[in-house]
Amino acid sequence: MKASHYWQFVKLRATGQCIRETIANAREFFLQQFSATDDLDAVPELTDLQIQRQLWQLWQSGEAIAEICLRCFISNQIEQTCYQIANQFGTDHGFRYPDLLVFVLNDFIDRPQNQSGFISVAREILDSFEHERSNLATWTSRKVKQNRELNAFLLEHGVYLVSDWAILNDTSPKQLERIYSEFYQTAQYSIQQSKNLLEAYHVVYRMDRLQSRLNGSKGQCPAPTPEQIQKISEYLAVNHTENHIVNIGATNILGKLQEMASKLRQYRIQARGGKSRQVSFDQPNISINPETLMTNREDEHEALAFLAAYRQQFEQSLEQAIAKVTEIHHAKLKQRSPDHAANFLTGLSLFHCHGQTMAEIAVSVGLGAQYQVTRLLKLKELRSDIRREILGSLRNQVIELVKFYADASQLCELDQKLETVLQELVEEEMEHAETESIKNKGTPFRSRFAIKLCKYLQQVHQC
Repeated sequence: MKASHYWQFVKLRATGQCIRETIANAREFFLQQFSATDDLDAVPELTDLQIQRQLWQLWQSGEAIAEICLRCFISNQIEQTCYQIANQFGTDHGFRYPDLLVFVLNDFIDRPQNQSGFISVAREILDSFEHERSNLATWTSRKVKQNRELNAFLLEHGVYLVSDWAILNDTSPKQLERIYSEFYQTAQYSIQQSKNLLEAYHVVYRMDRLQSRLNGSKGQCPAPTPEQIQKISEYLAVNHTENHIVNIGATNILGKLQEMASKLRQYRIQARGGKSRQVSFDQPNISINPETLMTNREDEHEALAFLAAYRQQFEQSLEQAIAKVTEIHHAKLKQRSPDHAANFLTGLSLFHCHGQTMAEIAVSVGLGAQYQVTRLLKLKELRSDIRREILGSLRNQVIELVKFYADASQLCELDQKLETVLQELVEEEMEHAETESIKNKGTPFRSRFAIKLCKYLQQVHQC
């Protein structure tokens, strides 16, 4: 263990820089409780679990500084977890660990926790921590990896933080059949083999998993044990003698399960709007898998060209929709009150580009209450109008792109698919913007929507 993690607080500056701040009273309190040596950086006779339980009890008995020690520890674990994720996936998927920190390292020692209803990730971790049953390091890592915003970012970069065994555990044979048939165009015989294997896996693994949970075990789904693999093989031999999969050995069964999980993982990434493994950009952006719109295309170069053209078209459509809708909202307000119209643009800028809360914006623009800013900006209505404008303009432009790259025989089918595909992609983008607006961290927003809106507002203020 590293004792300094209980008094060194890791935080992000508004610039995105990660720094460590020594909390002097936390250090003094910790050393008083756990060490007779004022200069100690480790307490070898105590484990982290023992220290955390004692700090928890001190906090519950009224020692507020004990909570600060725990939050310091959590901040260090959040940083370490993000570093581990980036070290494992970042190089191949185009991100660094500071890109992850912005989503989860949002605690501030000197800021009231419930200001404007905001609850930091560290507070969520601490409030849900069961100190008698788990280790705070493990719990923090688990909660960080479950963070919705972090996972949305990772999905955009083609990373899905769920174990193979959890994916197999919550995929039904019916779902697998649909995915293999529609997404991978797999032969029916191979689909049946995979369904039989998944059924056997569920019979053996799910039962053991359920029993384990009833016994109080928690955590991620572990890999199947050799005994479980043997039971799966035996189940197949008894119940699916008509299928050749019964002839493969236990080691091959494990490989087949992992191959199945890999396909399901790739499907989930793309179904949630994540980046295709076959296609990547130096600076990741929204993408369509070539198979989504161009099922029969074999030429990867043409698929890449289509994606690059689509990406450019989406960016232009988003910019145009933001400008048009914002101007319409601004003009309506100006008819009623020039002051309201000016405050509308200022409020949008302060909220999206500077990360101010509604209460802070009320003070800045001279309104009396937070609800007046909410009523003035009408962010949900603004995003809804922009969503409709994008879909209206993007569909016809993209179908022209598809015509250029696809065969004539595909166009009828593509025309039917296109509206659904575009709606899913635009919905994903706008949901990201909405989620970001709900969890205001006091820093400028990072979604594509916010960046484009801030660019437009800057241009308006320069005019």
